Amino acid sequence: MRYQLKRIDPWSACKITFLIAGAVGFVVGALYAVMITLMASFMGVMGMSEGMPDEMGYIVGATGLIAVIAWIVITVLYAVLGALVISLATWLYNLLAGAIGGLNLTFEALPSAVPEAAPAATPAPAATPAPADATPPATDASTSASDAGGSDPQAS
Repeated sequence: MRYQLKRIDPWSACKITFLIAGAVGFVVGALYAVMITLMASFMGVMGMSEGMPDEMGYIVGATGLIAVIAWIVITVLYAVLGALVISLATWLYNLLAGAIGGLNLTFEALPSAVPEAAPAATPAPAATPAPADATPPATDASTSASDAGGSDPQAS
């Protein structure tokens, strides 16, 4: 099966990218927060041995707050900028796909690992009972004579 991708909906791409980039930004922001905290701790340990000035003590103490703020800001920036870039990219793709054609995609059906179930047999229609006031069908005389034990010329 061959298909051509002619257009991408910018709003749907923006929503998906906002969530994915936000999740990536959350992880990256957490890494930055840990790195900031570790660097401040390292500065505090190194500064104590060399006689750290009093101003540095306040900076080292505030790094927890700085790390949390950096984490939040990085998460939001990743989400917003990622969504903005993808929105512009989809707009550009739609513009170019309209002018020169879209991406050609070829899809192939995979063989199923589960065997297909046989179609269910349809039940035979139920016989409707004859009404009580119905008369039996008429029979001709030759059939009734042979059924009643009469002589059959072809039976001998």
